[in-house]
Amino acid sequence: MLKEFWEVVQAVGNWPGAAITRDRSGLCLTLNGVNLGHLDWDGRLVLPFGPEMQNELVAEKMANREPDYPNGGHAIIDVRTADDVDRALWLLRFAYLSGASKQDTCRMAAAQRPRAQF
Repeated sequence: MLKEFWEVVQAVGNWPGAAITRDRSGLCLTLNGVNLGHLDWDGRLVLPFGPEMQNELVAEKMANREPDYPNGGHAIIDVRTADDVDRALWLLRFAYLSGASKQDTCRMAAAQRPRAQF
């Protein structure tokens, strides 16, 4: 899982205009000031999609609802395999293009989640 985590970080970090900032629960990913999502230390990627898009992504098996916050208005994927890395990068690009940044997943992650323990 560590390898896949860093593959996502390295790929996003190479995008022009990307910024990656650390907080207590993971990394906040932004592109040209647009919040793309939050990558938790345990490999969970939280994406800022609203309820309608979240429902579509879940129906298409592209993402899941977060078990602890099923109505939280964001989608998640757990990055564990090479296929997960590809899907995560696709969804991060989609978040940027769809303007899904209305929800700040980074602030939400910092406020709602306990720090990942290893």
